[in-house]
Amino acid sequence: MENRVIRWGLLGAGAILERWMKGARQVDGMEIAAVASRTRESAERVARAWQIPRAVSYEELLAMEDIDVVYIPVPHPAHKALALAAMRAGKAVLVEKPAGINAAEFEEMISCAREHHVFFMEAVWTKLFPLMRRLEAYCSEDGIGEVRMVCTSFSYRTEDPTSRVLDLEKAGGGLLDTGVYNLHFTQMILGKNPVRLTGLASMDTDELHLKLDEQAAYLAQYDRGELAMMSSAVRTTMIDTAYIYGTKGYIVVPVFWKPTRARVVIGDQVTELEEPVPQRIEGMEDEGYQYEVAHVNECLHRGLSESPVVTWEDSLAVLLQCDQLRREWGLVYPQEIKEC
Repeated sequence: MENRVIRWGLLGAGAILERWMKGARQVDGMEIAAVASRTRESAERVARAWQIPRAVSYEELLAMEDIDVVYIPVPHPAHKALALAAMRAGKAVLVEKPAGINAAEFEEMISCAREHHVFFMEAVWTKLFPLMRRLEAYCSEDGIGEVRMVCTSFSYRTEDPTSRVLDLEKAGGGLLDTGVYNLHFTQMILGKNPVRLTGLASMDTDELHLKLDEQAAYLAQYDRGELAMMSSAVRTTMIDTAYIYGTKGYIVVPVFWKPTRARVVIGDQVTELEEPVPQRIEGMEDEGYQYEVAHVNECLHRGLSESPVVTWEDSLAVLLQCDQLRREWGLVYPQEIKEC
């Protein structure tokens, strides 16, 4: 695609879209050409709010020949069908995490990307924050030494009983909403997958009688004995800070799922790291979505089908870990029963 403007289409008008758009607006060399939703009214609302030229149906957007890539910000169970339809139409795809509700869905998407020779990426935006590169450098003998333990929690308390995260039909619960961040972050820091993984989930234990993981804690062990302790929830608020412990020191990362600050402690030496998200538009604050948008644009300019940073292998590995935990908990989504 050389360096021409990348034209994006939005396949969906989910709640995360407003946050994502604040990042997209910070990126040069791209434009949002159209937005689609299940209802024309929703598409028109987003088009008005963000001055997007066209509000169309899913089918109309996928038929537009001048759309290079689509972003899919809809509830988890709808990811696969939209991603497959887009790739079959020759569009590159950025799909929100988790890309599928299980590993089998993601494998189907990978196969489709290969068959149609199109770019496909799960939106694991955490991996693309500049601070992550600096953290990886400190997780070495020149930094905190060999990493032996990673501890992460990411959770919040949802009070709205109609929320999608409390709806089993929408693959709600903590694991696919916040837990995937724990698994991806630990995978990034250790650079490998666990050899053992186990956990406990609380289901149907509070007044809402939810048949999903209200809260969960899980423990992973790696090939050199490293351990990771992780917790996620949609009915319990915890502090979303990561702790990385090495043989020579440790690192503290506040809000690790969108990291801009960290403290590195090695003996008596304390180093404060900071990588604030650039803000180019007055009155519009981006949390860091610009990094993944710019990365997708770069991959398309290079003619890639797969991101070298957010790889298919890593995304599949995390979904396999989610599948394993859910098997332990007896947590099955309705769509999986229908597929059987």
